[in-house]
Amino acid sequence: MSNGAVVSASRLVGASAILAALGVQAWADLTYGTFTWSELPGYFTPLAAVCAVTALVASAIAGSAEPRWVALLRVNAATYGVLTGVVYWALLSDVATPVFPWANLILHGGSGAILMADLLLVGHAGRLPVRTWWTVLAVPALWLGYLVARSHIDGWVPYPFLDPARGLTPLTLTIAAIAALGLAVAAALHGCLAVRRAVGVDAA
Repeated sequence: MSNGAVVSASRLVGASAILAALGVQAWADLTYGTFTWSELPGYFTPLAAVCAVTALVASAIAGSAEPRWVALLRVNAATYGVLTGVVYWALLSDVATPVFPWANLILHGGSGAILMADLLLVGHAGRLPVRTWWTVLAVPALWLGYLVARSHIDGWVPYPFLDPARGLTPLTLTIAAIAALGLAVAAALHGCLAVRRAVGVDAA
């Protein structure tokens, strides 16, 4: 089996693991928790997991002929995975009681590790201009827009740190801090890809 085939197979295995964890976690939350189907879109973790699966499958199919949008999706999905893990373990793990710890670990850390390992070990041969880095904010911005609209409809928010009752200033600072962290992680990953090209690991 060629190196390309091994990489593609590994990506599909990673995507399968994340998808399995997402399915098990969603089933557990809906069966044993207080979640409803209408609430699931409000949580960023499932969204990050879907992005991770999409990135891994798309890159597995593209192989060495990976287009720029797939490379960007890989970086952005890795960023979402890292953010999901950091926010969960820093702010939510003390109040969470996962039914299936293995699924929870994959969704809140494992997916980010898989995507980061794929980026750092495999890389991407083409350049990703700085003007494209902002795309990492697109999915979170749409998600926050949905939450703002929904909070005005029924008052529901998924996370305590996004509760409008905290006040506009604390809420704005929290969102700004998370956005800044996301941009920093994305910039670091883009930097790692640039270093790989500079030292000749990836052929441009």
